[in-house]
Amino acid sequence: MASVMVSGQLAVNGGTPVRNVQENPWPSWPQNSERDWETEIEPALREVYLEKNEGLPATRGESFGQAFAAYCDARYGIIMPHGTDAISAALAGALDLDGLGDGGEIIIPNYTFIATASAPLSVRCSLSLVDIDPESFTICPEAVEAAITERTVGILPVHIGGHPADMDALCAIAKQHDLIIVEDCAQAHGAEHKGHKVGTRGDVGAYSFQSSKNLTSGEGGCIVTNNPEIRDLAHAFKDVGRRPGGERWEYPRHGWNYRTSEYLAAILLKRLTNLERQTDLRNENANYISGELESIGGITPPRWRPWVTQHGYHLYMMLYEPEAFGGQDRDTFVKALQAEGISSTPGYQRPLTDEGALKTVADQYPNLVRRMPCPHVEYTCNHSVWFYQSMLLGTKADMDDIVEAVAKIKHAFN
Repeated sequence: MASVMVSGQLAVNGGTPVRNVQENPWPSWPQNSERDWETEIEPALREVYLEKNEGLPATRGESFGQAFAAYCDARYGIIMPHGTDAISAALAGALDLDGLGDGGEIIIPNYTFIATASAPLSVRCSLSLVDIDPESFTICPEAVEAAITERTVGILPVHIGGHPADMDALCAIAKQHDLIIVEDCAQAHGAEHKGHKVGTRGDVGAYSFQSSKNLTSGEGGCIVTNNPEIRDLAHAFKDVGRRPGGERWEYPRHGWNYRTSEYLAAILLKRLTNLERQTDLRNENANYISGELESIGGITPPRWRPWVTQHGYHLYMMLYEPEAFGGQDRDTFVKALQAEGISSTPGYQRPLTDEGALKTVADQYPNLVRRMPCPHVEYTCNHSVWFYQSMLLGTKADMDDIVEAVAKIKHAFN
């Protein structure tokens, strides 16, 4: 590691920042370049445009679904407009829902993005929100088991930040209680559970390609599954009730329209080829940072649970210990980091049930939202600090800037 500055006035107090982001910005995302446009993206989009096939029959969409499914060790893949829609379609396929009748209750973690809740609600499922594992921040299997009632029909674990949930324990619970599992893989591209990409241990997985995601087309999503019945039902939900390969004017069941532009599929097909290389680089840099932060102390870097064979690192999620930093609270630390030129965020600052959106739903429709005890969620919300995935695509010198800034702040706070 480069020499660490442990003295000097903090930038937040008028000192010189560790990193001048005007002169030395963090890696941008997506990593677009003129060369990639000329050699890959423009020809792909031009081909779609000149073929005059921008939607149905969606041959590129089907090609991407197959390619992404193969990447995830799955048999079937269906491209979607968004990650939220992918969760809705996955639930519809796994539970045979049409979005009109009562779908039963789904158990989700209370530490996640709003889409994990809004997607089940969109297909008329109610929610039980439970606690998380304090090290991986993924849904706690013991909390899941405690939340099960006669209304429970499924579990929706989130591989948050790219760390796979405890799928062995969750699958055992699901089997015992006859529940389905839909994996929310929106932040877990490339992540592996015991050597297999996430999304295939449960009944079906749902991915997002929103603009911040590790594989992106600005917006987009995909479901992956090994179950042909789930594939068929999810396809009908997405494509106005049609069966895969069915006639255009044939609607054997009720469905909705979540079809996707061929332009998005063309972009995703090109970018998919870079995903594994970028995932390896994120893991390499994250492991380096973790080792250095351990030596500084006061920061708990991401912990890998034993079943993780590859982290997705959509987020580098760590815990801040105020006592080691002179008693300064987490928000003060984040402001100091940002002033030193280190992009960072506190992440989710409240349990999802305490956010305005879900709180309003719970107040207006109390039968739709059930909150279980969540002490680990509450602690994590008050102590978490995140770095963004694009930062992990930088150089070792970039990683050293992160480490130097943390060391500098700790010295100043003490």
